[in-house]
Amino acid sequence: MTRSRLVALGLGCLVAGLVLCAGEFALILLESDPGLRAIEEAEAAGRPYDARTRSRVVADLRAQGFDAVPRIVPAALLEKDSEGDFRSRLAADGRELLPLAGISRRTTVLCNESGEWAVYESDRHGFRNPPGSWPDPATAGGSSNPMDLVLLGDSFTIGECVAPGDDIAEQLRARYPRSLNLGYSGNSPLFELATLAEYGTSLRPRRVLWIYFENDLAWFDLGQSSRAPLLMRYLEPGFDQGLAGLQPEIDSALLGLLSESLGSEPLAQPDEGGPMAAHARARARQGPGDFLRLAKLRQLFRALRAARREPREPADFALFARVLARASQLSSSWGGELVFVYLPGVWNFDPRGGAPRFADPATRERLAEIAGSLGLPFIDVHAAFEANDDPLGLYSYRGGSVLGSPHMNARGYALVARTIEDSLAQSGGGAR
Repeated sequence: MTRSRLVALGLGCLVAGLVLCAGEFALILLESDPGLRAIEEAEAAGRPYDARTRSRVVADLRAQGFDAVPRIVPAALLEKDSEGDFRSRLAADGRELLPLAGISRRTTVLCNESGEWAVYESDRHGFRNPPGSWPDPATAGGSSNPMDLVLLGDSFTIGECVAPGDDIAEQLRARYPRSLNLGYSGNSPLFELATLAEYGTSLRPRRVLWIYFENDLAWFDLGQSSRAPLLMRYLEPGFDQGLAGLQPEIDSALLGLLSESLGSEPLAQPDEGGPMAAHARARARQGPGDFLRLAKLRQLFRALRAARREPREPADFALFARVLARASQLSSSWGGELVFVYLPGVWNFDPRGGAPRFADPATRERLAEIAGSLGLPFIDVHAAFEANDDPLGLYSYRGGSVLGSPHMNARGYALVARTIEDSLAQSGGGAR
């Protein structure tokens, strides 16, 4: 190679390197992480985030005299056996036991995304409802005083990670006072069907709100729980575990498990340390080495590639249609109505990067078709968020982050509740 060509090659490499470094520098300046930025802005305003772990918060509450426990996710109780099936690690009277909520009547430490740990008092079946929400067993489901609404769903339905009073169900109670929140963190559609079969049949609500979130059909959600034989049995008419009458056994089993593994897997969730732990890890990784490795550019390219990749496993729409049909049959059996509510993830409104691999924009239309084929009302909260002046302001932080994808904040849950109320009112579903 001639000297002139070597010089040209060297200059080309130098220019390319400078361009890449300039791009990395621009991303550092222009694309700060939304979750980390929220923490830093709060600290600058004199509102520092609570740096305690969930386990530490539980211990502190116990020291103050509260009978506190951490949030226990039922889906985390499933373990893969030698044949690849998922089974509950709990048993009662020699048979598999899979609870659908947490420990009853306890101060429960939920999660922290906005700076303060969300804490609530669990009800008599381990769900998030205020005292007195459950009807007397002797009159539950009676025609003289039926339940207005029962909510089914995952972490968005339980109200992760907002204070009591800010979740969807609590805001709906102003108009529908006889409402119960039966959502729980980590739920898949099969867990929600199981919850309806175990508790809804005695409550006989006028309307069941099936609150869908965009990861519900992912391989780690419906994909995993579909390999749990116990959960698949809920597709069979008449099957249940009798959980409503087993609360003492459920509490005992969960407390026993908790005493063995508090602060370790599987009961500790990925957000055990709260946002400050992730903030510390992210800051520890920053430095000259990250700049030289073009960490920001690499992250951007990974996001773009992920947006184009096919999901790890395709969504099982056929199974989901069966789950939804069974839930509709159950609701109809007492004269109730199943209503489908679609919730959007923050990635729909975040221009900085691609959506997760499981988030297919065509899914919403496909689900509307499934709901329509079953004669179910379809409440599109995505459209309500899209019409909002600042949809990113409806989440705990403004976009995807090293902290994870955020849940909604109190404003976001309030808009969900208003959208549901308006839709039910238009269809003749006002409170009675």
